[in-house]
Amino acid sequence: MNLDPDDSEGKTNRDTLTREFARFVLLKTIESTPCHVVDLGKMEIGKSSPDKRFSSNFLTVSLKAATKNSEAYEYPSRPRNPLIVLGPVATGITWGMDRHSDWKENLPVFLQERNTQTSFYDLACFVLRQRILDDTTETLEKSLIGGLSEIFTQDLVEYWSKQLSLEKVYVQENEHPYQATSPRPFEDHSWLGNTEEADGVLALKTRISYLEGLLRMHHIAFEE
Repeated sequence: MNLDPDDSEGKTNRDTLTREFARFVLLKTIESTPCHVVDLGKMEIGKSSPDKRFSSNFLTVSLKAATKNSEAYEYPSRPRNPLIVLGPVATGITWGMDRHSDWKENLPVFLQERNTQTSFYDLACFVLRQRILDDTTETLEKSLIGGLSEIFTQDLVEYWSKQLSLEKVYVQENEHPYQATSPRPFEDHSWLGNTEEADGVLALKTRISYLEGLLRMHHIAFEE
């Protein structure tokens, strides 16, 4: 992918990439205060907006540095399990970006710190949170694969499908596993109280207690 800021194609790609990143991580904007995901399962209230964070952390730092790098520039550098490569050496384009050859082996590393046995299920549900899943399929796995197929390349979907097949989901049987409408956990944001940073931890604890209560009410086991 060409991300040259002085090229019309590159500008379009940069804008598209920035917009998709912001859409992916943004949960809600409350009175100009963004609520967005910094890591899967962790929400941040306020600070830099997703588009500005992406621009400053990636476009104007790593991507720019890669244009003058004498070796293949691997990203991210922490942990040392890169998912993409940048720069002319790795891509043949000065402002180029491409997938790392070891991305399939490296991607699971970014999910290892989560306290869950269903990392790829969790990630799929998060990615598809704004889409309506097909409720005529036999299993949740097939519904998720169908949704992922609408937005990702075939090789990524095949890889994701394999990962899902390796994970086991243990929940009590639910008569109605699909919802007619998308969940709106941030529609009523009175629970946030003051959205200043000082109240962020308290607000998050309150929301966790509320979500745990919903799980208990529907008899969904979630505690080890």
